[in-house]
Amino acid sequence: MTTETKYGGRAHPKRQNFRRRQYLVDRKQQLATTVRVAGLVLILLLTLNAVIAWQSYTVTTQIMSTDPDIGERLHIANIRNIAVLAGISLIIFAMVIVRSIMFTHRTFGAVIKISQCLEEVADGNFEVALKLRSEDSLKALEEPFNEMTEMLRLQAKDDQKAMEKLADEVEGHDNPVDAEMLRRLAEARGKTSE
Repeated sequence: MTTETKYGGRAHPKRQNFRRRQYLVDRKQQLATTVRVAGLVLILLLTLNAVIAWQSYTVTTQIMSTDPDIGERLHIANIRNIAVLAGISLIIFAMVIVRSIMFTHRTFGAVIKISQCLEEVADGNFEVALKLRSEDSLKALEEPFNEMTEMLRLQAKDDQKAMEKLADEVEGHDNPVDAEMLRRLAEARGKTSE
């Protein structure tokens, strides 16, 4: 049985393998985070390039006032250096965008997987096992989540046994209707622990 999740995908009970095939698993959140990071890096790179260009221009202007011949060659070298610096800055900017998308993929993908598993637990499926990829940012939540579902499963079994015992006691007091109702509740509780 599959259930529809609020993220548009399907949650599969007892699905062990988990692999995200797209890097934009939560497009809106991932792109918003990437834009913030890339914007900050862009501002820093533009500031760095502007400071270096201004400093280079100032030194070249001083040299040109003393020796115009050397100053002209230095000016050409400065333009070339600024172009190289701008190229390196573009490469750094592109790398930041790629790494930001990869990082958000590892975070938002794990959040979506955890949300899907929590929805299954909320529906009473305590057999669900959270399995995240080793490089996911929230990998540390995998073991506590699985321990929690195991505890819930054991608690549901204990509840079922207690209700069945109570049903036997109620039936012993000549109340078969209430006993049957308790048995049905115990049976329903037992289904969540299977």
